[in-house]
Amino acid sequence: MKVDAFAELYLWSRNVDRLIRVLQRMETFSIRPKQEMKAYELRLEGIRASLNADFSEAMAMGERSDQSRLTRQRTAWEQKNADENAAHPRH
Repeated sequence: MKVDAFAELYLWSRNVDRLIRVLQRMETFSIRPKQEMKAYELRLEGIRASLNADFSEAMAMGERSDQSRLTRQRTAWEQKNADENAAHPRH
């Protein structure tokens, strides 16, 4: 279901935000140099952006497919109704 996919993407993004905040707090312990911690943060942001882009592309392809299928169904239904109305006009 589309809603489930979007909910999971939201959770993914929220958890990446949490990981970034953890990294930022860890900077205060001086475990690794600040520049290195920033590099980890940027890697996480890059991974998030990449996954979001892939997800968006996949969803767009699915939506285009649905749009085409539903347009064909609507057109067929409209044509059937038009044919029936032409065969049995109401007076």
